[in-house]
Amino acid sequence: MNTAARKSLYSGTETEITEHAAALIISEAYRAVNEHGRFTLVLAGGNSPRSLYRQLAQGVATKTMEHYALQLPVPDSANRQGNLTCMPWEKTWLFWGDERCVPFDNQESNYRMTRKTLLSQISIAENHIFRMPAEQEDEKEAAKRYEESIRNFFIAEGSFPEEEFPTFDLVILGLGEDGHTASLFADNKGALQEKKRWVVAVNEPLAKPPGKRLTLTLQVINHARNVLFFTIGREKAKLAEKIFNEEEKNVPAGMIDPVNGKTYWFTAQL
Repeated sequence: MNTAARKSLYSGTETEITEHAAALIISEAYRAVNEHGRFTLVLAGGNSPRSLYRQLAQGVATKTMEHYALQLPVPDSANRQGNLTCMPWEKTWLFWGDERCVPFDNQESNYRMTRKTLLSQISIAENHIFRMPAEQEDEKEAAKRYEESIRNFFIAEGSFPEEEFPTFDLVILGLGEDGHTASLFADNKGALQEKKRWVVAVNEPLAKPPGKRLTLTLQVINHARNVLFFTIGREKAKLAEKIFNEEEKNVPAGMIDPVNGKTYWFTAQL
């Protein structure tokens, strides 16, 4: 697959990109379920994905799916509620791309935001939710523990990765104005150059807010089947376009290039 065929950029209003991105995720979810019986979704934190999570919780109008030419592999098996096509939550497993090292009910917690905008609105089994144990006092041990939980999941599913990295069906990412994504920052070469670990602990004094975090490594993200960037804001949209056009390769987000997957950019200027 050539580079052009592996990446796409979509721009519009926040409402437009929210509906389009949610429709794409739902389509990929059913594709994954049809191909290997389950859908593994990695969630992003921050402010941008809030509207996307609310849309996923609600479902997407079937006519919207058709508008974007997003076909379901087995339409009759889709979870439909009225005129909405909804996620197959019973076949979906949720993971996180990064987390701040705070209690899970802290206002800075990515899990707390997701619980409020998504988890509290859907019916999903507790054992389908793999949150990062970022409240653990030893952040390095927490990173190791989360990596082990991911590894055990893929082993149990009978899909332990031959290349020693998991293959998530879809990873949602945000974009910082400095080009960071997940909790991969340009000044942390160790995390960016990590070749073996799946999850690492980082301490970022320049992050907002500054402090310790857990993050998936670049290698893990680049082994996903699909990576979806969801960004809102004028400056982020400009940076996203530069990264998409390969004019900005040195920031962490510019290093996202799935080995055998696709990258989708959704941007809205406020």
